[in-house]
Order: sequence, then structure tokens, then C-alpha cells
Amino acid sequence: MQLKKFAAVAALGVLFAPAAHADPETVIEINPAIPSAELNRKAAKAQVKLKEVRKKIQTVQKDLKVKQVQQQRAKQVISQTQIALEKARAELAALDKQQRISWEKLQQLQNDLSSLETEVSGTKTQIANLLVSSYKNRRPEALILFFKNVDVAQKGRLLQYSRYINEANNRVLRQLAEQKEQLIQQEAAVKAELARLKKLIAQQQAKLRELGSSHRDAVADSQRLAGEIGRYDANIRQLRQNEQNLNQVLAQIAARRTAQQRNQAAAKRKAAQQRNQTANAKTPTPAPAAQVNHVGLARLQGQLRRPASGRVMGRFGQARAGGGVWNGIFIATPATSVRSVAAGEVAYAAHLAGYGNTVIIDHGEGYLSVYSGLGSLSVGAGGKVSANQTLGITGTLPAGEQGLYFEIRYRNRAMNPLAWLR
Repeated sequence: MQLKKFAAVAALGVLFAPAAHADPETVIEINPAIPSAELNRKAAKAQVKLKEVRKKIQTVQKDLKVKQVQQQRAKQVISQTQIALEKARAELAALDKQQRISWEKLQQLQNDLSSLETEVSGTKTQIANLLVSSYKNRRPEALILFFKNVDVAQKGRLLQYSRYINEANNRVLRQLAEQKEQLIQQEAAVKAELARLKKLIAQQQAKLRELGSSHRDAVADSQRLAGEIGRYDANIRQLRQNEQNLNQVLAQIAARRTAQQRNQAAAKRKAAQQRNQTANAKTPTPAPAAQVNHVGLARLQGQLRRPASGRVMGRFGQARAGGGVWNGIFIATPATSVRSVAAGEVAYAAHLAGYGNTVIIDHGEGYLSVYSGLGSLSVGAGGKVSANQTLGITGTLPAGEQGLYFEIRYRNRAMNPLAWLR
């Protein structure tokens, strides 16, 4: 019975098994000549290791998800800082251009101011000379000479010309003074703008340095996490390979046990034939013991009742949220009865790592039905069950799904259960 239990566990197979180097600790040699007791020991050893490997897989997968979330966040930071860097560089380029324009404007203003100062200086010199001449002309003897030698009409014209010249000189001086004041104000405004731009450029450069540092840190984090994720992936592949190896060991044990049972049955038949040849022909043949009819499932395809009521949320071959694919179907349902789809013998009824409470029924001819995620069990290994017999109550799978996980297997190969259910 213990061997049948391990054979049924082996029939669960694996969700997926990428190629990898086998872990020597998971390799258990199966010699065809090993007796039943030794097969039991090796099966128990393989089962313990299989449980450990599956636990490690769950732990590594959990850590891997954490690293993947961290890497995703790092990638988001990289994208955000890259956008911010490009924007900051564009803003800095615009400030640099504005600064160059302001510098050119300041230089032009300074050149204009220098030219104006030169012009003002020359004009002042000319006006000073005129003032000196005017002062000299205002001396009494000059006035006497002026009024003595010039007629009245000419005197009037000369006085008018003198006033025009003085007004023109004053007007020129005022214009030059106004131009100079404007240039000085413009120069001050440009200098203030340059000071403002210098401050903005310094701030933008500091912002660029900070963004660059954040970007480099995010890139370094992403690269580090990528390396860690790669190592986690490699570890998971190795653990999956170990899981596959252990399942192969259990399958080999089951096959060897089946061969032993066939040989024993053949030997019993041969011995019975020999006894029948020597026995009295009138000796009544005892009635065979009552047995559950194992008709297999091949002739029941499309006729089986569902093992539990509920909605099929996971279908055969679909990807699972936690990784891998469904090798059967998942029926989402609150606590409800789980019933055998057909008659058979309970090959396994206990907790199974990665599956929760599990019942495996052997229907004969290489067919098995698997019921996982039960909250409670109503049958035990070795017992006979009939079609529609209660096996337990639905519960929760280790991954958190509430309901029943159901498989049908033929010679250790997962089949689509929906092809058997009506």
C-alpha cells in the first residue's frame, strides 16, 4: 500500500521542468533487482527530498517576485530621471543661449556708451570754447567795438544767431545726457538679467548633477537586480530539474512495483493452474471476494459527473498566475463536498507539498484521478470508493485559490479533465 501511495504521488508530475544540470542529491539509482522493502525506503527518501525541493522553489519564487518588483521600480526611476534629465538639459541650453544674447547686448551697450561718452566729451569741449568766446565778447570794450562798427540790422541778426547757437548747444547737451542715462539704465538692466541668468544656470547645473546621480544609482540598482534575478531564475530552473528528477525516481519506483505485482500475479496464476490440475474436479471453487469494479475511465469519457459544484476558473493548459500551467482544472467554490468521479481504490489521502490535502484514486488500467486543496478528508489510503462517494470538503490551495484542483492522469500523463466530464 505504501508503494502505491508513492506511485500515485509520482503521477502528479511537474508543472514545467526547464533543462538544467541535475543536483546529485536528487539522483537516486533504481536497480531492477531491488526488493520491495528497499523500494519502500527509496520511495520514502525521494518523497522527503521532493517536499524539500518544492519548499525551496516556493521560497525562491517569493524572493524572485520581490526582486522583480524592485527592478520594475528601478526601471521606472530610470525612465523618470531620463525624462527629467532631457528636460533639464533643454532648459539649461535655453538659459545658456539667453545668457549669450544678454552678453552680446551688454557689450553693444558698453560700446555705445563709450562712443557716447566720447561724443559728449567732444561736444562739451566745443561748448566750452563757445562759452569762452561768448564771455570775451561780453567785455565792455568788445561790446563798444561791436556796437560801433556794425549797423543795427546786422547787430540784431548776430544776437539772434548767438541765441540760436546757445539753444542748439543746450539741446545737444540735453539729448546726449538723456542718451547716456538711457544707456546706463539699459546697462544696469542687462547686468541684472545676467546676474539672474547666472543664478538660474547654477541652479540648473546643480539639478542636472543631482538627476545624473539619481539616474546612475537607478541604473546600477537595475543592473544589480538583473544579476540577482538571473541567479534566482537559474536557481529555480535547477530546483525544477531536481523536482523532475525526484518525480522520475518515484515514477521508476512505481513502474518497478507494477512489474513486481505483474510477476507475482503471473506466479500466482501459474501456481493456481498447477493446483487445479491435481485437485479433485468436484471440489467447489470458492466465490471470489467482493471487489469494487475497476473499469478504468476510457469507457466513461464524457460521462463523469463533476467532482464538485462551482465555476471552472482554471482550465487545462492555461497559464497559472503564480507561474506554470494548469495540468488539470480549478473549480472555484466555497466549502462544498468533493465526490469521486468513478469507482476505484484510494492510493493516497494526505497532505502533499505544493498541493495541500490531496486524494488520489486509482481507477485501474493506468487511470488516476487527483483531488487537491481539500479542507478535510473523508477517506483513507487503501480504502475502496464508489462513484459519487464523498472524499472530503473543498478548502484552499497553497497558492491561495479557494476551491478544488482536479486532474485526470493516464499512465502518469496529465489529460484534459473536461473531456471526461459531462
